[in-house]
Amino acid sequence: MGVVPVDSAPPKWQLYAGMPCWIELITPDLDRACEFYTALFGWRYEQRRASDGSEHLIATHDDFPVASLRAAGEDVAGWRLFLATGDCRTACEQAESNGATVTVPPGHLSGIGTKAVLTDPSDVEFGLLEPEDSWQFDVGLPATLMWAELLTIKAQTADLFFQELFGYTATQFGTENQLDYSVWYLGEESVMARVSMLRDHINGETEPHWLIYLGVDSNIGTDETVRRAIAAHGRVRANPYDSSLGRMAVLRDPTGARFALVDASEASRGHGIPGNYDPYED
Repeated sequence: MGVVPVDSAPPKWQLYAGMPCWIELITPDLDRACEFYTALFGWRYEQRRASDGSEHLIATHDDFPVASLRAAGEDVAGWRLFLATGDCRTACEQAESNGATVTVPPGHLSGIGTKAVLTDPSDVEFGLLEPEDSWQFDVGLPATLMWAELLTIKAQTADLFFQELFGYTATQFGTENQLDYSVWYLGEESVMARVSMLRDHINGETEPHWLIYLGVDSNIGTDETVRRAIAAHGRVRANPYDSSLGRMAVLRDPTGARFALVDASEASRGHGIPGNYDPYED
């Protein structure tokens, strides 16, 4: 899998540098997380060992990789978003020169590529992935990554850092709950969004985070998938609602990781917000 700069048209099976290209769940209870996502999406798992000796489970759907899951030593659960790069080590050096900190140095994961984890100057954790030539990652389909949003207090710092690192352009939007919503683009393609959290609503425990959107089978629908999530011991953070992306809901899995569901077949022109939506709740 090749990664090319944004000023060139990516041929088939290549990525722009800065495109979301992998997601990883860090969880204190790997078995419980696996059971939950299998109940929701029918994921199956293959065990892989990274170059640092850590064990990863590669989740697949219809035999295509969709995510990795890894056990955490501490009682912390969350989804990580990885962005494509043609040279992971060089990208880490560039990110460090712009104020980021490498928290997990570059290491190789068989069948996926060389990846690293960093924290940017706005305290946002993100990953870099230099994909292997054999890399495959299903997106835009049921049970796969559909969209991602970065929720942060230091919006301008995050904008400047990521735009300098990858050359994103941005379009600003307002929303009904008065959050500053910015969509980031590579060329003409929208790749993710940044949400600025209002300082008047935060407290000392509020932390920046990624909200990963996973696709819902339109034959099942968001509402029924939420019911299945509750039956599998997930928790609802935002009841199903309609938006320009589709019919959505925000959940936590049984280990505490936050994520969203979206049925893109139900996309509308509105920007609906559910009455119980709270982007600051941790």
